[in-house]
Order: sequence, then C-alpha cells, then structure tokens
Amino acid sequence: MRKLFYLIILIKSLGLYAENKYAQEGIESKKLSFSEYEKKVIKNIKDTAKALDYANLWLKEAKKSNNVQQQALAYKAIMHLVEKKFRMIYADSLLIKAKETKNDVTIGGAYLTIGAAFYDNKEYTKALDNYIIANSYISKTEDQYLIHKVKYTIAQTKYYLGYFEEAIALFTDCIDFFKEENETGYLKSLHGIALCYTQTGRYDLSSFHNLLGIKTCKELENDEMIPYFKNSEGINQYKIKKYQKAIKLLEETIPEIEKRNDYVSLTITWFYLGKCFWEQNEKEKAVSYFIKTDQLITEKNFIRPDLRENYELLIEYYDSNNNLEKQLQYINKLLAADKILHKNYKYLSYKIHKEFDTKSLLKAKQDIENKLIFNERIYTIAFVFLTTSIVGVTIWHFRTKRRYKQRFNEIMKDKPAEVFQEPIHTNKSKTNINPELVKEILQNLKKFEDKKKYLEKDMSLVKMASMLNTNTKYVSVIISEYRGKKLTNYINDLKIDHVVELLKNHNKYRNYTNKALAEEVGFGSTQIFTKAFISRNKFSPTYFINELKKQFSNEEV
Repeated sequence: MRKLFYLIILIKSLGLYAENKYAQEGIESKKLSFSEYEKKVIKNIKDTAKALDYANLWLKEAKKSNNVQQQALAYKAIMHLVEKKFRMIYADSLLIKAKETKNDVTIGGAYLTIGAAFYDNKEYTKALDNYIIANSYISKTEDQYLIHKVKYTIAQTKYYLGYFEEAIALFTDCIDFFKEENETGYLKSLHGIALCYTQTGRYDLSSFHNLLGIKTCKELENDEMIPYFKNSEGINQYKIKKYQKAIKLLEETIPEIEKRNDYVSLTITWFYLGKCFWEQNEKEKAVSYFIKTDQLITEKNFIRPDLRENYELLIEYYDSNNNLEKQLQYINKLLAADKILHKNYKYLSYKIHKEFDTKSLLKAKQDIENKLIFNERIYTIAFVFLTTSIVGVTIWHFRTKRRYKQRFNEIMKDKPAEVFQEPIHTNKSKTNINPELVKEILQNLKKFEDKKKYLEKDMSLVKMASMLNTNTKYVSVIISEYRGKKLTNYINDLKIDHVVELLKNHNKYRNYTNKALAEEVGFGSTQIFTKAFISRNKFSPTYFINELKKQFSNEEV
C-alpha cells in the first residue's frame, strides 16, 4: 500500500511539473477543442518547438476521445514539425489512423505527407510512389484544388527524376487550373514547365514561360518568384551559348537565393556560372565556382544528374595541370556521386552523357594511385639522397675547414709543404752527369734561390740554364732529381713561399688584391697565381689573408 501511495504521489508530481512547464512556456495546460489545437499549431508555426508541443497535446486529446480523424491530423502536423530524420517514425501511425477514417481526402493527405518526407530526404522515387497513391485517393473527390496540388507535386518530382515530358503535361494542367484559382500555384507551375523545356531543348518555350512568369509577378505585385524565373532563364541562356547574358542573370539571383537559404538553387547557380566561364576559356575562374559547387554538395549531401559534370570538369582541369592528388580526390567524389545517382535517378542516370563512366574512373583511379605510390618512393629516395648529400657536404665542409686550419697553423710555425734540401745519395746519381758538374750546378742553384732570382718575370728553362751556367737538359734533370719536381712547379712553389712570408711578416701585403700579389712575385696572370697558391698550400690566398687578419686582430686585442 505504501508503494502504491508513493507511486500516486509521483504521478501527480509529474503531472504538476508538466503543467508548470507548459505554463512557463506559454502553452495552455487546459483542454482545448481540436480546431483550437490546430489553430495554435498554425499560429506558432515559426516557433517549431512550441507548435510541436501543441500538436502533441492535440494527439493526446484525440487518443483520449478515440477520434481517429483527429489522430491522423495530429500525426500529420507532427510529421511536418519534427526534424527530417525523425519524420518517418510517425509515418506508419499516420497511415494506420488515416485508413481507419475511410476518408479519401484524409488517406490521400497522409500519403502526400509521407511522400513529402521522402522528397525532403531526397528519396525521389519513394516520394513519387507515395504521391501517385495519394492521387489515386484524392482524384475520387470533388476537391479540384487538392487534385491539382497533388498533380503539381507529382510533376515537380517527375522533373527531378528526369521524366520531363510527363512533367510538362502535368504542369500544363496545373497552369490552366491555378491561373484563375491560386497565383502561387500558377507561378510555380510556370517556373516548373520552364525548367522542363530547358531540359528537353525547347529553349524558346522556356524563355516564353520565364518572361511570362516575371511579367505576371510584376502585375500581381508578387516578387517571391522573380529570382527563380531569372535563374531559370540564366540556365536557358547558357544552353543557347549566350554566356554573358547567362552570367548577368545568374549573378543577379544569388543574393536573394542566399537570403532564403535555398542551397539547391545556389548549388545549381554556382555550377552553371562555372560552366559559363569554362566555355569562355576562363578555366581558373570556372574552377573557383566548381569548387564552391562541390562544397555545397558535400555540406548538404545533395547531388542531381546535371551536377555530375561538375566533377568531370574538375578532373579534366587537374589532369591538365598534372595534379594527381586533386584528380584522385574528385574521382573518388564522382564515384560516390554515381552511387547516389544510380539509386535515386535510375531512369535519368542512363540518359545523361558521361565523359567518365565507372570503368574508366576506376582505371584512372588505380593509375593515379600507382603514380602517387611511385612518386612517393621517388620523393623518399630523393629526400634520402638530398639528406645524405647535405650531411656529406657538411662533413666535407667541416673536415676541409679543419684541414685548412691545420695547414694554416703549420705555415705559421714555419713548416712549408716541402723542405728544399739536397737528397742524400748513397749510390751514383741517376743523371749520369759528371759529379763535379752536378755539384757546381747545385751551388749555382742555391745562389739562385738565395738571391730570389725566381721572382723575375717570364722565368724560362733557357733563362735559368743561362743563370746556372749550364744547358737546358742538365737544368731539367738536376731540378727533377734534386728538387723532386718539374721546373714550372719548382719556380711557382718558390714564388708562393715568398708570398706567404710577405703576408705573414708585412701587414701591407694583406691589403693587396690577388692581382697585385701575383705581379709582386712575377706571375704572368692572377689565375695562374691563385692556382699555384692552392696547389702549394691547399687553400686559397683569400682564405689565408682572412685568417691572418683574424689572428693578428685577436693578438692586438
């Protein structure tokens, strides 16, 4: 008993909480009539949450009184108010209650509502099936407005599915009826038939209905449909290759379409603007619009057959720019789009021209993936090679620097690269020259070195033979055997050693150019001097001078 008591208290508390909740939100907790609930839903239609609360109260009261007609109407209201993804949850309940009424209008209305839910979810084939069933019930009634309203929804769906001729016939009936009965229905039917005529290539009829629509809007002072007629005419002008006029019309409609958050029309507008610029060979500008189109398609999960070309053109563009990553990206998107198109537009998917069919797309995808793998390997090898080269060059640089420094220190300690001295011979000279003559030539050679005769310009073999009081043959042989080098190298090394001493001991020479230093010691050219210096000391004269300046600068400090 105690448990039952607490349960009753809990239920009453929940009921009181619900009443307080409704009171706080401005929702009447008292019982209303069914017509009053319907009025409350319509009145609060912009406040979806509040309208939905009234619809649920409406359903609750209808269930209490077992009124299946009102239950069907309440379920219908709820399906219109809940989020798209939740609408089909109520579809079976709506249909069951509608059929229990045995009323053709109620049953037809239920199928119409379910068809609209499928339409909003882009399941056009299922939407059409439900609209046709709705028509089979409503056509039995005397309500011509409702009959033509269903005809319009069927025509609109047939247009999206690509049954253009059937849609044109239905739109024609709607135009004739709505012209006198309903201006919104009339204008929307004019717009629908204009779109169909464009798709069937009857561009003159499309223009006629677009212009008639704009004229009628102005006469009725109804601007709601003007942007859509202009947009339709812009696409029509593209089809007849009047690209500038098409661009003007399409661009005019964008602000109004954006303001209405009509992403379907905006997606199509971006696409046809892109095509206009593409046909005028403004490929970069065209691609910017195709990318915008793709962004909306991806964001809204929306695709229709004519938008398929958006990906074909992007693939073509990035193929011409050899951008494999972008090609692969849009090939994958086109393959994904084809799956949706094949499912939702079976009739139309076989009719549209395809630059790339599934087979060619899959092959292109495989080829690109293989190229990317190959390129990645090449990049990896190149990176490894470059890294190794950089490391190698760095190591070589530091080793060279260390070697230069070591050689510099040796020179500063008066350790020349080679010490000139007479070799010690234990056997007879290989020259086969009289030893007394050899001794005499060597004495003269010593005087030649001490007096720095090697500094004279144009020192030649003949000139040196004359200085040593011998012939050219003996000079060559003696220098080769006793100095260990050819005459040119021997003279050059003496000159370089002299330059080194000048640079070490006299500051003024450190400010000389290489050309001036070359002339100072009798070199014929700067290039020969620099080459001889590097050959003798393993680094350039510039490096040596810079190191000397650094060392003496540090010593002064």
